[in-house]
Amino acid sequence: MIMETTRGNRELPKEFTREKEIERLVAAIHGAEKRKGCILIPAFALGRTQEMLAMLALLMREGKLKKQPVYIGGLGRVFTEIYDIESPRTHRQHTNLKLNEALQLVVLEKGQAENMKLSGGKIFVITAGMMSENTAAHDLAARMIGDERQSIFFVGYAEPDSPAGRLKAAKLGETFVFSPSAGRVTKNCDMQDFDLTAHANRDDLLGFVGQVSPRAILLGHGDADARAWFEEQIRSRYPKIKIIQPQPGKMAQV
Repeated sequence: MIMETTRGNRELPKEFTREKEIERLVAAIHGAEKRKGCILIPAFALGRTQEMLAMLALLMREGKLKKQPVYIGGLGRVFTEIYDIESPRTHRQHTNLKLNEALQLVVLEKGQAENMKLSGGKIFVITAGMMSENTAAHDLAARMIGDERQSIFFVGYAEPDSPAGRLKAAKLGETFVFSPSAGRVTKNCDMQDFDLTAHANRDDLLGFVGQVSPRAILLGHGDADARAWFEEQIRSRYPKIKIIQPQPGKMAQV
């Protein structure tokens, strides 16, 4: 069995549920709309963008969010169209949901993010998730960070040394270097982090190991402490399972 370990170093609060986290996001969007600002949700173009769009479409369908345009980038549009085309060939929880039909998607043209008016509760689900330079997410964030009306909501991981990582680490009112091109900015916007990861939580994965009961398990895609947690737990609960932690450039003995 080959298994990821990404969240092995992350213990969730006992009261945590994904449903509660979505409710918290809805409340944050309502708060941003009252301030007449905009909402930026940076997301990776493949997978995360479509997951966030589907969530927004369902929330609008249920009346929890008002129906309104959702702004996306060109790369996000391409992958979203592919998702819709391939929808009849895959198993989905919402088999009849086609994102281009369910949402009024508006594609940002090149350079538009630098000039458009940031007001009226506009929602942006924009590439790139880590706000790399020369992306619409970076250019929007650079304009929004210093404005207390604006909101930037993270729904995934960001490398600490990326623009998104530096924004996450900065305290409210702190001036910091966002990126070489944007320079120093002061964090005045509403920035929140929502645990809506696409990765499985560690206790769920550990339970799955017990269900499968493999002869051997290969641990990957996780930091050293995350993989160490899984190895310790598996050895304790399932001592007969052989654990393999492959190292770069070295052959693993199965």
